[in-house]
Amino acid sequence: MNLPELKYPIGQQDFASIISDGYIYVDKTALIYRLVRSGKYFFLARPRRFGKSLLLSTIRYYFEGRKELFKGLKIRYLEILWDSHPVLHLQLSRVDPNSPLSLESTLNQQFSRWEKRYGIANSEEDLTTRFVNIIQGAFEKTGRRVVVLIDEYDNPLINTIGNRELYEKNRSLLKSIYVCLKDLDEYIRFGMLTGVSRFSSLSIFSGLNNLRDITFDARFSALCGFTEEEIQSTLGEGLKKLSESMQIHPEDAIKLLKENYDGYHFSEDLTDIYNPFSLLNCLDSCKIENYWFRSGTPTFLIKALSENRESFSRIFNADATSIELATNDVAFDDPVSLLFQTGYLTIKRYDPSTNMYRLGVPNLEVDRSLFLYLLAGYSHVRDTENLRLVHLMADALEKGEPEEFIEVLKSVLAPISYRLNGKMTELDFERTMFVILHLLGLEVTTELETSQGRIDLVVKTKDFVYIIELKLDKTAEEALQQINSRDYTLQWEKGNRKVFKVGISFSSVTRNISSYLIQ
Repeated sequence: MNLPELKYPIGQQDFASIISDGYIYVDKTALIYRLVRSGKYFFLARPRRFGKSLLLSTIRYYFEGRKELFKGLKIRYLEILWDSHPVLHLQLSRVDPNSPLSLESTLNQQFSRWEKRYGIANSEEDLTTRFVNIIQGAFEKTGRRVVVLIDEYDNPLINTIGNRELYEKNRSLLKSIYVCLKDLDEYIRFGMLTGVSRFSSLSIFSGLNNLRDITFDARFSALCGFTEEEIQSTLGEGLKKLSESMQIHPEDAIKLLKENYDGYHFSEDLTDIYNPFSLLNCLDSCKIENYWFRSGTPTFLIKALSENRESFSRIFNADATSIELATNDVAFDDPVSLLFQTGYLTIKRYDPSTNMYRLGVPNLEVDRSLFLYLLAGYSHVRDTENLRLVHLMADALEKGEPEEFIEVLKSVLAPISYRLNGKMTELDFERTMFVILHLLGLEVTTELETSQGRIDLVVKTKDFVYIIELKLDKTAEEALQQINSRDYTLQWEKGNRKVFKVGISFSSVTRNISSYLIQ
């Protein structure tokens, strides 16, 4: 007898459809029950494809009293009353970033449906007034307080980062919609907003004084995404199928899943959270691939990173406070907030004595995809060619052959893309080198501070240390002289690894290596 095929809810966001159609559901309802009883207004930020829409859909059906959908789930045994409330579930994920009127059209269509549902006259009032009338009208029609759920509240802003005029127009409209909730407290039972970023310029976090940001709350860190315990208890059959397909032990399969899709931390207790989109795709196809990154190309990253003049080494190994991570506007602030709030960086370590978080790339899926994407942005080399050249360069450095490394590097840098800046700087070349060396899987540090100055690049392998100084439109002799005159190699000279001094000269005209010297 053949067992029925496992059905994974990949990309599905409607809780009722997942349950009714027999898809696998990882039970989050006990956490939801705890959430709705701990307060009234909530905000949760998570990266894209992390299950925010499914979370709000589940909350919607709970507040609608759809008890039959929760059969066998934990909340069924926790909830007694199952009261039904009017739910206003606003979804902004479909707003077209290229249309100046898309946000107004989306709001108008949704408001019209609600006005029809609750018998409210569709007046010529502005959208903010209509929203207020809908909340009051739904309360008066049903006699029960309203639940307001706003999914992807920041989507009309995230997608208009490159269009300042449209961004400001959308920001102004959204602000008027969101802030009006503070004056309707008597009509509202529960409210929740989800998104990628906390846009402080919207003023909703000061306007709604009791809006609780649970983004870093350890009690709710697993509201979205999967823990290892949930994988073992709910997805065990899929895990078994994956291990059989790959002909490896289940423990080795778990290790692969952990390396590729785990590593997200959303609180200081560092509870491991798996990317749900990637994990479900992997279990469905029985292949370890880059699913999350492939589902949405981060075209804004190159622009944001190129406009910031910090070294990549510091950006991708940054320190920050929770306030900095939570309150910076993703559109116009530092790239660390941008990368963290969009899921390309996560919390790696927390120091309670300083209240500082150390950030880093969460897992192999993000690491390999992100840096290959950055490399493609810095060069015209195709992805398949990139991988071949990466392996050649890694092999050269592992063998202690820096000349071979540089000769292969020249082909990667020929030519550097003109999409980044009109004029290349020394930092642009340094960043290109960092991206390449990181892809090699080597330990690389940029702008390492010493008592005599800052070393442009330090690369370490098992047997070798490479001290690299870069010069733009100057000579390789000058680069090498700086390494020697400032004793950059001093701290490694008594070690077991052989030290190479590498001076490299770049040309702003050819945008490539013009000369190099090695000692």
